Amino acid sequence: MTTATFVPGPAPTRLTRLRDLPRRGLVAGGGHVREICGQWGAGGELHWMLQLVELRGPEGVLHLPPDAAHVLAGIGGPQVGVGPGAAVGLRKERVLHYAGAFLELRRPQLRAAELSRVLVLSSVPARATPSLVFSDLHGTTPLPADVRAVVVRSGRVSAGGSTATAMEALVLPDATRSDGAVASGPGAVADDARVLMVVG
Repeated sequence: MTTATFVPGPAPTRLTRLRDLPRRGLVAGGGHVREICGQWGAGGELHWMLQLVELRGPEGVLHLPPDAAHVLAGIGGPQVGVGPGAAVGLRKERVLHYAGAFLELRRPQLRAAELSRVLVLSSVPARATPSLVFSDLHGTTPLPADVRAVVVRSGRVSAGGSTATAMEALVLPDATRSDGAVASGPGAVADDARVLMVVG
């Protein structure tokens, strides 16, 4: 008699609506932060984490994970200055590397109530080294083999049985197979989409 062994398939792609995520206030200033996705070890140690900062006032301060490297990407709203003193300008579609225990963001006093939105990717280099990549997707297209998440800025993207539109994200399952190799990237169907991917 042959005994069948059940081998679980990969976890499904998870659809995350950024506006529905729980938010917490910044350490200082007007605004809040939402945790989108990430990976932690069995003991709770951080591998990588993606957060969305939404700055409403003229300044805001976010506490960052220790021993981590950070990559910032502007995805919406007025430009912000990053860092103390002569801040570096971060506008939409720009990616900036950052080091420090606190992230200081500033912007001029604005009459409009529009939020400045910044994605913050934090990773511990000894455990993971992902990057943020802007891309335009059209029609049927393969995603990178090591893609971890796709944040949609405009258009529509479908992958792994889920569909995301603007201000939504597709969080993909771990692509590492049991033998340690990286499986091929999933296929996606996109309708004139501008996205920001966590890759690596």
